[in-house]
Amino acid sequence: MNRPVRNLSFALLLALLCLAAYWSDKLKQDFFFLFTIPPMNFRTTSIALYGLLKSVFGYRYEFFYAFNILLHFINAFLFSRLLMLTARDKVVAFAGAAMFAVFQAPQEAVMWITGMGETLQGLFVLCTLLAWLKHRYLWSGVFFFLALFSKESALMVLALVPALQWQQRKKLFPPAYGILLIPVAIFAAVFLHTWSTNHFIQKNVYVIGPQAAMVVGRTLLRLLWPWLVVILVLFRIDLRRWPQARPVGAAIAAVTLTLLPYMFLTYSGYLPSRQVYTASMVFVWLLAWLYAQLQNPKLRIAFASAFLVVNLSYLWFQKDRQFELRAAPTNELLKLLRSHQPTQILIFDFPYREPDVPKDVSFLVPGWTRDLVGVYGTGESCTDCLILHWDAQTQTLVSR
Repeated sequence: MNRPVRNLSFALLLALLCLAAYWSDKLKQDFFFLFTIPPMNFRTTSIALYGLLKSVFGYRYEFFYAFNILLHFINAFLFSRLLMLTARDKVVAFAGAAMFAVFQAPQEAVMWITGMGETLQGLFVLCTLLAWLKHRYLWSGVFFFLALFSKESALMVLALVPALQWQQRKKLFPPAYGILLIPVAIFAAVFLHTWSTNHFIQKNVYVIGPQAAMVVGRTLLRLLWPWLVVILVLFRIDLRRWPQARPVGAAIAAVTLTLLPYMFLTYSGYLPSRQVYTASMVFVWLLAWLYAQLQNPKLRIAFASAFLVVNLSYLWFQKDRQFELRAAPTNELLKLLRSHQPTQILIFDFPYREPDVPKDVSFLVPGWTRDLVGVYGTGESCTDCLILHWDAQTQTLVSR
């Protein structure tokens, strides 16, 4: 038995011993409820972190945001290590990490607390790839398992590892690749077991169909524009030639690979920004590689300055306002609940279609419970309750 298999077998044995020692009915009740509400079972890491943050800081949102920003910082640092191991160029590593840190394309993954699944997936995917490059294949498998149970789209690792092997001019599928198939087998078993209750599938949120090509194409265009065009033009001006087509094409193909797990969505013609978090890493990898080849320091400074100013300005002055508007309905409801004694209410025209959103606001106010918050259009009604109406123009809840 070779060393990686022996170590993995030992780790599994330890896991079984821990379960045998500490398994209890309460633990089973607390853990297995996740498997009754898929796909939340594939958000296990973020759910665990939400619980940990709540136990330490309560429902103080600023700590949740700070932690997600910290995750993004850690990912940017790990990304620099990945670039250093692959490109072996300090300029590529520093520029790529800096660009990824401020790039606005995946902003929803960082600015939206619910997007933490994407930043956690990014963390564990990076750890998987770093461990792989350092020949720590057992750890690579462990990190891949955590990535899969942060977000289903972590399956992209199965394509990214051969891509790294190709970039390193090594065998695409070495024997150690088999270790990555162990987490995939566990993932597949859970996924198939919960298929019939997975609302993403049963409610046609994701459907296999021809719309996938349009989704990938539009998302790719939104991601690459305008920075790829800008850096290519500067490259041409500075070096008086175009960059080699093969590495550029390979990088764009790798970006496309990271989009494929999401491509069958039906509720939009392109992927939401949170779902291009990992794709953004691959894209800025390409930008950093092209940037490092520029010889004219003035062009380097011009590109770096423009990238920094444009992306930060867009985040501060455009996206920040959008997220404030997105949060307005729940913030207004929270203010109203805090200003009223618990009573039955019925809300009309609440902008979020999912009734659990306004109902869950009740958790933040002592005395209020989910059953006191009714949402019109879900079959709930009452004859003697406070009637509220969402006024989209004033962004407030008004009583009728």
